[in-house]
Amino acid sequence: MVSTEQNIPPVRPQEQTLPAPAGHQRRILVVDDDSAVRETLMLLLDRAGYSTAGAQSAFEALEQIKNAAPDVLLCDLEMPNMSGFEFLSIVRSRFPQIAVIAMSGAFGSDLPEAVLADGFYSKGHRNPSDLFRMVEGVLAPTAPASPRQERPVVWSHWISRDAEGKSFVLVSCTECLRPFPVAMNVSLGRKIRAAECAFCGAEVRYVAEQYSADNNFGAVFSAVLVPSMLTQNHAQQSQPQTGRCDS
Repeated sequence: MVSTEQNIPPVRPQEQTLPAPAGHQRRILVVDDDSAVRETLMLLLDRAGYSTAGAQSAFEALEQIKNAAPDVLLCDLEMPNMSGFEFLSIVRSRFPQIAVIAMSGAFGSDLPEAVLADGFYSKGHRNPSDLFRMVEGVLAPTAPASPRQERPVVWSHWISRDAEGKSFVLVSCTECLRPFPVAMNVSLGRKIRAAECAFCGAEVRYVAEQYSADNNFGAVFSAVLVPSMLTQNHAQQSQPQTGRCDS
């Protein structure tokens, strides 16, 4: 995580409170691996009259969403293990009713390409009052429709080359959530591509990133892909056989 994400401006007196949202108390889930940033944003939103919850990782946030979906998801894009890019693509696919605000301190004031979100909060470049207005905007009944039903884009990781020199990226399926390797030409640069999931057959659109190219393909395959394959094979073997038996 870059240091610019730490620079949350102090709250000015006129920005500390806003009228409570109309109707039932709206719930906002704040997802950020930086505890200081996460707790500060939760405190500000609590003072503004919202009900808040926090998660330090995408995996923890997914569990919370499955139990109780929030009205708004405020999510950092730069997180370890599963980035906000990958997480938001899954949220758009599985929970399209949730309003999404992406946030980061690493991309200036513009929403990065291929991120499906209703708004973008640039940490370190905007004030809390801007965030309050953004939340009110995505919750407003007259808010313009966002592309929530668009097919999501997965931000995948380049996992280097195998023994034959072939390049691979690791793509997470937005349907079954299993990761699978895809051979590709990384020299083509960043662009949206499509691949078929090796497990469920779903078509997955993805963008490959080269920043993780120092990972070892064999280690990733053994640690991530083999357990997924074993789990799938075990599930298939456990299914009862319903075929016809001739006597």
